[in-house]
This record gives sequence, structure tokens and C-alpha cells, in this order.
Amino acid sequence: MKKHIVQFIKNQWLFLWILLISFGMVALVVSAEYPGKNNFMKRVVMSDESSDMMFSSNLLTLVENDRISYRPYFVRQLENSSETYNVDVFVWNYDIDGTGDFYSKQINYDLEIKVVDEYGNTLSNLGNDKSIQVFKNGSITPLVTFSDLEAVYTYNSSEQETLASGGRTQNTYSVRFSGNWDLRNDTGKRVMIKATPAAAFTDLKTLAAAIGLKEERASASTGWKYYINEQRLDNSATPVDCDAYNLVLTGTGSQTITIEWNPAVAALNQYFYESGGSAFPFVSGEVVYTAGGGTNGWNKLVINADSYSAAKNYRNRYDIQIYKVNGELGNSWGFISSEQSTGVCITIDIPTDTGD
Repeated sequence: MKKHIVQFIKNQWLFLWILLISFGMVALVVSAEYPGKNNFMKRVVMSDESSDMMFSSNLLTLVENDRISYRPYFVRQLENSSETYNVDVFVWNYDIDGTGDFYSKQINYDLEIKVVDEYGNTLSNLGNDKSIQVFKNGSITPLVTFSDLEAVYTYNSSEQETLASGGRTQNTYSVRFSGNWDLRNDTGKRVMIKATPAAAFTDLKTLAAAIGLKEERASASTGWKYYINEQRLDNSATPVDCDAYNLVLTGTGSQTITIEWNPAVAALNQYFYESGGSAFPFVSGEVVYTAGGGTNGWNKLVINADSYSAAKNYRNRYDIQIYKVNGELGNSWGFISSEQSTGVCITIDIPTDTGD
């Protein structure tokens, strides 16, 4: 039997060689195809996990398909035109929505700031003595002043911006619109801020946004109110349409605002309220968090707001991110209310005022 097999191999060596090569080609194609699918899945996963990137911001978002998002910033009309409308833009070396781990080394990035219209085109005038200034990290000297007088509408950092390593760090860019800004007719004039990581940081992506002022229609009350930004931007949106939500508290005067939430269902951005390392420039006692200190053991957050306080930087707005913990919060915006009831997982108590 063995002799017959050997003789067969000798006689049919060419056929067997072709057959062996054919199987080898099939194996090669399969091995080349499988990693391709694997890589595709990796890209999908990386896209889904883009929020875990250790380079984040409160207002700037990922640039997708070269499209820069528009971020309207709702404010109330100033009574004194000598004041300014202030928008603080934070850039962090960690993921604001994630574990709090910070990037392992110093981040270097290019900073571009310019005045654009609603289509992203650079403007060449602001008109009517209007101006926009951008300050960095509390400096009294602006990085740039945009105005017709200066004839400047684009700024590029001469040196790369840095976020130091060794801990959670941030850069703050305070955008100040002049008090004569027309909140109804100047909505097409926006400040585009773009932070582009240096080429060496292949795991970090560009963040950008076009930020524009928009009038918040206030009621007769001059107190504090709240709203969910996603609901305001799109009347047809439902909670299911959003992965997370931006709770906005805004108003004038002094007020004690109490927020409670069911930690089994919802979570508030911990970096908003954590002590000793908050990403936000609050003074002592301005924001007080108590785990389990609310009604029925819910978590509790008290904001001692005072828009007339110089120590609190005349703060008239707070932005707090809300996340889902265990599935959806509900099919309607009724998941947030003034008191606990069926379907409610977040309560907000603002004496004498209600949400919009």
C-alpha cells in the first residue's frame, strides 16, 4: 500500500503541487480578509469610544468630515452695555465624560481662533463698534481682540499651546463679546475655536466649535431658571435621541438651587462638583455635593448662585452634563421635575421659579 502511495505521488506530482498551491492561496486570501474585518470592527469601536479620548472640552467637539459644530450660547440681554457677555471654553487633558484618567504626557496643540459666519466663512467686519476679546487662563491681556478698529479676524498661536502632564490640567479661553452685541441680529457672527493636537499625538483628535450668542427669552421673573439644551435646540427631539444631556441653569440675582438625582438611573458630571479638583473655577461653597444626601437617599447638589458677586465672577449660567447610568431615562422630558414621582429621576428646586 505504501509503495502504491509513493508511486502515485511520483506520477501525479504536478497535479498535487498545483492543488497544494491552490489551498495555500485560499488560506492566504482568508488570512488577509479576516484582519480586514477585524480592523473595520476596531475602527467602529474606536469611533464609539471617541468620548474616552484624553483631550476634551466643555464646548468644543470632534471635527467630523471637516464639519465644525455650531454651539449657541444662550444669554439674557445685558442692562449695561459697558459689561460683556462671557463664555468660558475649557480644554482638558482628560476625558470629561470618562474615568478621570489624564493623558500620560504633556499635550501640545495648535490653537486657531477666528470670527466666522453661519457658513464657516471668515468675516471681515463686525460693525457698530462691536468687539470680541479672548483671554487665556485669567490673564488681563487678551490673546486677541477682534474688531473693525483692529482689523483682525483670525488668530493663530505663534507657539503651540500645552497641557502639562502629571495630573488633570486645563486651559481656559474666556471669550468676551462686547455689551452692544445684538442678540437677535448678530446670531450669524460667531467665534470659531479649533484645537489641533500636534502630529505626534496620533491618538488625539481635533476639537472645534463655532460659538455664537443667542438670546434667551426671559419671562417677567428675573430669577433663575433651567432647561435641557437638547430639548431647546430641537423641539421634536426626545430623550431617546440623545446619548447625554446638557442641563443649563441661568438667571440673575442670588439663589440657592438644589438638584437631586437617582444615582441608579442618572449621573451628573462629577467634575462639575468634585472638591479639590473641579474642572470649573468655582469659589469655596459655591457648589456643594452630598452623596446620598437628598430625598430618599438620592445624591444632592446645592448651587449657591449669585450673579452679582464679583468673587463668583458674576456667574449667571451653569452648564451640567447629565448621563444615563442604566438604560434610557424615559421617552419624555418628564424625567426631570420639581419633585420626586413616578418616572422622575432628577429633581430641581429653584424657589419661586420653574423650568422652561
